[in-house]
Amino acid sequence: MAIVAAMMCIPIVLFQLLGYDINPAFFLVPLIGLGFLNDFDRTGAAYILSMVAGVVSIFAAEAVSPDGETIRHLLSLVLIMFAPSFLFLGRFLAKSSGISRIFFWFSMFSSIFLIVVAARVILLDQAVRIYIGSLGFAAMNAEFLGLPVFATFGVLSLAHLICLQAMILCGTLIGGVANRWLSAVMWLALLSASFLIFGSESRSAQLLLIWIFGSVVLFAFRDRQNARKALFALLALVAAFGLTYVRGIEASRMLSSLDAIKGPASAQEGHLSGTAEADRVWQEKADQFATGRIQLLVEGVSEAVASPLFGNGFSGYGRYTSEEISPGLAANTSTHVYFLTLVWKGGLIFFIPFIAMLFFNLSSAVRRTRMSEPSPERFFAWSAVLMAFGPMALVWDILIVPSAGAVAFFLFGMLGAKRHSVGPSA
Repeated sequence: MAIVAAMMCIPIVLFQLLGYDINPAFFLVPLIGLGFLNDFDRTGAAYILSMVAGVVSIFAAEAVSPDGETIRHLLSLVLIMFAPSFLFLGRFLAKSSGISRIFFWFSMFSSIFLIVVAARVILLDQAVRIYIGSLGFAAMNAEFLGLPVFATFGVLSLAHLICLQAMILCGTLIGGVANRWLSAVMWLALLSASFLIFGSESRSAQLLLIWIFGSVVLFAFRDRQNARKALFALLALVAAFGLTYVRGIEASRMLSSLDAIKGPASAQEGHLSGTAEADRVWQEKADQFATGRIQLLVEGVSEAVASPLFGNGFSGYGRYTSEEISPGLAANTSTHVYFLTLVWKGGLIFFIPFIAMLFFNLSSAVRRTRMSEPSPERFFAWSAVLMAFGPMALVWDILIVPSAGAVAFFLFGMLGAKRHSVGPSA
């Protein structure tokens, strides 16, 4: 269990394969396969059916609009289905280890990762959010003992992983399974996580801090016996904001974005009120606020409606058109809305069995929760899963990323395990 936790919670880049960064989680494939075969049921069957349907989608799209990149599209399917495979690893390990033990080890290695990354930024007096390249693309300033960290480009993927790690830390801290010294380390890690999220200037991640804060408050009201421990966790979130303030806060990206869409920005725009041109102006402003997501969303919906059954065969924008598409569309291979991306890429033939897989595991998770004693770890596991499949999935295809997505599916599978070990570890 400790090895699995280390490989999933310390997402360093080991090497590149076909131009794609490989982190330690990729080496868990044999164990995932073992877990899949160990407890094969309708959830596993739906997963296989999704894979088969994805292949059908690829060849159907190739028959309609050949682009000669079938291998690339097959690799895209494999990547999309990789993170969901961690659902079966979570189910497999929860049977023997129990939720509390899993949370403990995930918290331990998350603590090591978060403290090291945050300490480097603070000691070197650097910004968490940096801009790289001639075009100034945003990235997260993260290194682990001199090693590059996986999925720092664009900030969002790593920031969302840190949000999940923060939720796990809350469960372990409030659960009280660690001794005093380890609890102090985990509290420092929660502070580090919150500091990195504040400093990332990722608007969605900062909003997710409210979700985490609210989860802790809700748990405190539900379980008054652990209210003091919950307050202890809340102090870490507040202290992180204080640390960010002391280091100096530049103009908030969230507030700047909101100011940018206030209007009318000019007298000319004021005269456009109620016209089609006014709608266009506001759509452009909304798209700027969402950093191009509105265009991706609108075009993604349009293409999904145009090819509802087979999607685009795990290709990109403009698969079925000969017209030139905008640079923004050409540079993206997803809609940035996870469930829409699944329909857009694979069509209903892929989407329906995939959703069935999630539904089957959800049904099992609800049933196991009703049969089990309440615990802080289980509560925060549910909160993390709902956060990942809810707001996270609406603003980014985070559940595809084999770091944050892998952790989210692992937790979801853990909740749906058929049998947890008995006693307090369950």
